[in-house]
Amino acid sequence: MISNLTKSYAPQAAVLHIQGISTGFISSLGKRFVTTLYEAIAEDKNSFGFVAVEDDKVLGFVAFSTNLSKLYKYVILKKGFKFVFVLAKKMLSLQVINKILHNIFYPSKMAKMDLPDAELLSIVVATEGRGKGIAKQLVDAGFEECRKRGIDKVKVLVAADNEIANKLYQKCGFEKFKQIDSHGILSNIYVMDLIKGDHNGKK
Repeated sequence: MISNLTKSYAPQAAVLHIQGISTGFISSLGKRFVTTLYEAIAEDKNSFGFVAVEDDKVLGFVAFSTNLSKLYKYVILKKGFKFVFVLAKKMLSLQVINKILHNIFYPSKMAKMDLPDAELLSIVVATEGRGKGIAKQLVDAGFEECRKRGIDKVKVLVAADNEIANKLYQKCGFEKFKQIDSHGILSNIYVMDLIKGDHNGKK
């Protein structure tokens, strides 16, 4: 069953994120940080997500933001103290500080490339949930919510060597825009034109 991502699902989403995107910078910040991040995504009016649930267990999730800059502002205003507390020790690392700054300036970097504000932030499906079409169901649910919000284009950033994710986004209708360096990793930027997708019969 596909349901809205709520605060109560944030801890399970965090565990899946860390397991499924184990080498990512966000995962390196720990479960408490990632849980707080998904709580913010669930609560922020400019962000949303969906979960695939079976017997109260989250088998997969997807997270979107219609405006990442506004999500960051929400995080600072509503979750700032909690994030600072969680990151206190890690902030002693210059490498971590540089990566955090990279993320903060990421929205403006994307805007300079004339990319849409809306973004698919992350998607993970548990091992036992794979092969059931859950990933596409989650992405399609996100696309439908974007349409309801009057959004016509969505971007996604993914490591160029992540074959499974690249194939999923292409299957869902995303078209490759360009390649960039992200945290020292060659990454692809894809854009989904939701209006064009509708015309092509993609849902």
